[in-house]
Amino acid sequence: MKKKAFTLIELLVVIGIIALLMSIVMPGLNMAKKKAASAACLSNVKQMSIAWYVYQEENNGRIMSCLMEDVGSETFCKEGWIGKPHAAIDTMNSSLLLNAEMPSVTDEDEIRGIEKGKLYPYLENPDIYHCPADKLRTDIAGGGMFSSYAIPACLNYPGKNDIKKFTQITAPGNRFNFVETGEYGSRNWAWGGYWLMAAPASPGGPWGLHEPLAISHGNSAVFGFVDGHAEVHGWHDSVVLEHYGRAEGMAPGALYGVTYAPAGTISDDINWLSMGWADRP
Repeated sequence: MKKKAFTLIELLVVIGIIALLMSIVMPGLNMAKKKAASAACLSNVKQMSIAWYVYQEENNGRIMSCLMEDVGSETFCKEGWIGKPHAAIDTMNSSLLLNAEMPSVTDEDEIRGIEKGKLYPYLENPDIYHCPADKLRTDIAGGGMFSSYAIPACLNYPGKNDIKKFTQITAPGNRFNFVETGEYGSRNWAWGGYWLMAAPASPGGPWGLHEPLAISHGNSAVFGFVDGHAEVHGWHDSVVLEHYGRAEGMAPGALYGVTYAPAGTISDDINWLSMGWADRP
C-alpha cells in the first residue's frame, strides 16, 4: 500500500506552528533565566554580607577593609576582603599588578587572589564572588574579569579617616557593605576592590556617581547591607543608566568622571545611593 507523504503546504504549516510556539516560549525562558541569575546574585550578596558581619563579630568589632589584600607585601593593606590576582607560585612578588602593557590575568589568577582575602575563610566557594548575569568581562589589559562585587570606599580604607569599627555605622539596615559593580575598563583588582561615590565637597552639596553600578538584572542591581540582608534595587531615573552607558564606551583604564543630577532636578537613584554611604550623618 502506498504511503501518504506530507505535502509542501502541510510541511510549511508545521514549520509555521513550531516557529509560533518558539516565539511564545523563548521570551518566557529568557525571563526565567534572568530571574534565576538575579536570585543567584541576591544569594551571593546576602552570603557575603553575613560573612562580613560575622568577621567583625570575631574581630572585636573591627571591619575588614574595602581594599584588596596586597599579597606578598608588608607595606599595604592586610585586612583586605579579597586579594589581588595571584600567580600560581606563591612568592613574595607573586601579586599580579597589571597595567595596559602587561598580559591579562586569568580567572584562576583572580580566584587565587580571592582566596587570600579575609572574606574567603567564611565563604570558600569562588562562584559566590561572581554574578551569573555579569557580562562585563574586560579588565584594564583587555582580558577577563571574575569578581562582580565591591565594598564602598568609606568602609575601612587604610590611611583615610573612614569607618574602622562596626559601632561607627549608624542605621546599619540602610548602609551598604557590598555593591554590584558595572565598571568596564578597570574593575575591582585595578581599583583595589572598592566602589567610590562622589560625596559633597562641602556640607549640603550634591552627591554624584563616580564608578558605575551594574544594570545586570533588568535595569537593577543587587546591594548588600551591613546588617546582613541584601536586596535588588531597580533604577528609577536615567542618571545611573546614562553613567553606565558612558562607561561602556570607554577604553580600558579610562576614568569615568562624576555624573550629577541635571541642574534643577533631583535624582531618586543618587539620593538612594547617598543614603547607603556608611559614613554620612
